[in-house]
Amino acid sequence: MRELGRETMKRFDDSAQLLILAGFAVGVGIVVLTIMLNNVIYASNIASESSIDTSRNDIENAISMTTEAYEDAYRSATEAGPFNNTIFEQYLNGYEEMAARNYAIAGLTFNLDNNTLHEAYMTKNGLFDGEDDWTIVRNVNTTDVFLFEVNDTSTLGNSSNSFMITITNSTGLLWSVELYNSSGNINITVTDQSSVIEQHVATSQINVTGDMKDYTVPASFQFDSHTSGNDYSINIVNGSNVIAYCTLNGTLTTGEPFTFARYFVAKPTITMHSREMSITREIPTSLPGRVS
Repeated sequence: MRELGRETMKRFDDSAQLLILAGFAVGVGIVVLTIMLNNVIYASNIASESSIDTSRNDIENAISMTTEAYEDAYRSATEAGPFNNTIFEQYLNGYEEMAARNYAIAGLTFNLDNNTLHEAYMTKNGLFDGEDDWTIVRNVNTTDVFLFEVNDTSTLGNSSNSFMITITNSTGLLWSVELYNSSGNINITVTDQSSVIEQHVATSQINVTGDMKDYTVPASFQFDSHTSGNDYSINIVNGSNVIAYCTLNGTLTTGEPFTFARYFVAKPTITMHSREMSITREIPTSLPGRVS
């Protein structure tokens, strides 16, 4: 009986050890499977994020290159005199061909559509439905050239819906010019922080820093006297209320030069394809260039 009891206990001990070993093996298996599954998920996420980043970088680079190509094409088309559309088209066709070849190496197709130039509104992107109220440039020390030419007075609003350019600093308004349509002419009202300081009537061009209107007619705008010695911003209000040419250049408070010139706006569309993605973007581009 004692021998039988010992044998029975031994079998129980062996069974218990086997159960412990089996449980340990199952536990190890679960840990291994969990680690493998986590690695698979991590690798999948990394691949997905890498693909997203690649697509984002590709389209951002394409937008930047296309904007620069349009600016360079416009400069090339105007180097020898009036705008030459043939040179403009040839430049952009050459750019599209080269860009398509470069992106093909990375497995992407690249297409560029619409080389047409449009008259520009004074919105942020130059289009009628662009942002109305925006800042052209900040931290300005001096403005050497400030030219503005209205292409079509019929696009100007009336006195209750006027277009404005304001000069502001950290304390508020320093100077502003307000333009609106008055019987086919441009009514010009210049103000400072508290009152109207000048009023003029013009037919097209306003040379603020040159104190001229309509190219040759003297007109006082008192711009320098109200902005000198200030760190200021040049802002647009109600930009969709006028189609115009605009040229600004001067010096920032850092000592760097700045230039903003908008005579036309282009609306190219780029399309990029790969097996994983398809992206189309319209790129409003001010010509001849942007603030720099």
